[in-house]
Amino acid sequence: MHITFWQAALIGFFYYLSWSPFLTYLGFFTWNRPLLAGFVTGIILGKPLEGAMIGAAINVIYLGFISAGGAQMGDPAFAGYVGTALALASNLDANTAMAISVPLGTIATVLWITKMTINSLFVHWIDREVEKGNLKAIAIINVIPPQILLFLLSFIPATLVVYYGPNAVSDFLALMGPKVMHVFNVIGAMLPALGIAMNLKMIGNKFTLPFFVLGTLLSVHYKMDIVLIAIVGIIIALTIVQLKEQTAKVDNNA
Repeated sequence: MHITFWQAALIGFFYYLSWSPFLTYLGFFTWNRPLLAGFVTGIILGKPLEGAMIGAAINVIYLGFISAGGAQMGDPAFAGYVGTALALASNLDANTAMAISVPLGTIATVLWITKMTINSLFVHWIDREVEKGNLKAIAIINVIPPQILLFLLSFIPATLVVYYGPNAVSDFLALMGPKVMHVFNVIGAMLPALGIAMNLKMIGNKFTLPFFVLGTLLSVHYKMDIVLIAIVGIIIALTIVQLKEQTAKVDNNA
């Protein structure tokens, strides 16, 4: 499958949007996730169903993803957009796509570190403007230079990798035999277990773990649809929040 430059550029632009603040946190909580990234990439490349399936497989790896204190275990958006594009262009299955998406996401952390390092210079720039009393410059420095930097460090690398990457992947796969491809499939099949384990580590406490067990029972034993389970979970969560608020009001009045 051939990816045109404009298709690669559009994928690169969505990758930029996934980290930009222009959609508020809608970008981080939606466009940033491999599931939606794969679906969007699939639409751009004319294979929405295949893209969503590959993105969903990659998404499982990043179930426990969290970025705290500047630490970054990988870039789920880069793995989602670029990994899906390379997989579709090279006709890879979901397991192999997962295997190649992990190093892609890890390599993209270099872009994240570079961005954070350069952004620290803007903070000192703002300090100098505050000392001069130029308060109007604060908003401009907070928005324009960081977004130009983000665009350069996200749109350009993603576009180039998507545009030139399929040829490299195809040549690489051509050099590998069936045994090596089998290894990639095995590794890819094991990666979801890593994502699930990380997620369990985050929710593995006495308050949230019972809900996970309940959801598992409803899905596995009672064959309940996952969407219905999610709706039940939302209802339970809202009920608990309301009960806590009522309890807090009673304690304050007492």
